[in-house]
Amino acid sequence: MSENLTIILIIITGIYGIIQFMVLIGFVRQKNRPYPSPTTPPLKISVIIPVRNEETYIEACVQSLLHQNYKHEDYEIIIVNDHSTDQTIPLLTAMTSPLIRALHLKDKSGKKEALRYGIKKAQHDIIVTTDADCQAPVDWLKTIAATLNEDADMLLGPISFKSEVGFLNAFQQLDMMAMQAAEFGGLHFYQPILNNAANLSFKKDKYLQVKGYDNYKTPSGDDVFLLEKFNANQFLITGVLKNDFVVETAPTHKTKELLNQRVRWASKSKFYQNKILIFYALTIVFQNLIQLFIYYHVLFIEKFRMIYIILLLTKWLIDFILLFLVATFFKRKSALLYFIPVQLIYPFYIMGVSIASTFMKYEWKGRKY
Repeated sequence: MSENLTIILIIITGIYGIIQFMVLIGFVRQKNRPYPSPTTPPLKISVIIPVRNEETYIEACVQSLLHQNYKHEDYEIIIVNDHSTDQTIPLLTAMTSPLIRALHLKDKSGKKEALRYGIKKAQHDIIVTTDADCQAPVDWLKTIAATLNEDADMLLGPISFKSEVGFLNAFQQLDMMAMQAAEFGGLHFYQPILNNAANLSFKKDKYLQVKGYDNYKTPSGDDVFLLEKFNANQFLITGVLKNDFVVETAPTHKTKELLNQRVRWASKSKFYQNKILIFYALTIVFQNLIQLFIYYHVLFIEKFRMIYIILLLTKWLIDFILLFLVATFFKRKSALLYFIPVQLIYPFYIMGVSIASTFMKYEWKGRKY
């Protein structure tokens, strides 16, 4: 039995290594590809921001949009309030810019409903979404316009957590960098499997053609499921992986908040339709599951111990090479100082989040799901 198990673990590790090697190649090539110069005629853009209780971040987010290197007459900022109960709306009211349009959900609630309502009221043909806890670089809209002036129907952009000190921030940095690697690595091979609404743009007519967002009863997934619809209709999906196109978002500062966030993100996985995404997600889950077997064998069973140590170190080496390249791009190499402790606990984290997202309820923005 132990011999068969060892063979299975070797095979899974080999598959994992091949997949991550392809992700690495795709990420590097995507980073090095030429992008359209942001000198094309400007497009009219509607930026949609769904908000609920974002008093801590909303001012910085809006200010980053008001100071874009883009003509004010060529874009609008639509902020859709999802029944906020804090000072978000008073803060917005104090911002007296003609660019800002504040809308309010009445009979409906949730991020997807806020996005739907904002897009419905949008005056322009290019839709850009971001989150209230994000800040965009000054040439963000200019890059979006240059790219979507081409044949692209959806544009994926990179995101990064703001750099802070401590283990929790490093954990989030490394976790997000792994997701960014998968997003742009797959995109290079014309297999887009992930995106993020914090830095996402698309053409409104294509959005209407696929009948908008999904109707799954999940508070998240608006971005990935819209990507799946665009992909299924063979619309052109592209991405820009440049340092001056990275949107920064705020990390969580408490372990409970982090787990709630990740359980929310994982809760949508049961509705995935993209077979490549499903295969990739299962590979990640199984690879981390076998890490728990490896821990047990290394600690308590002498037979094949050296093989298990080699498997463990092989997985760590694969991850380190990939994360080092991604961290270098995002200028977050300091997070790698926590690489070993993060690797040690990551299998427990992955399995815990996977189980919790299937069987447990979670809370987000004061609502329980």
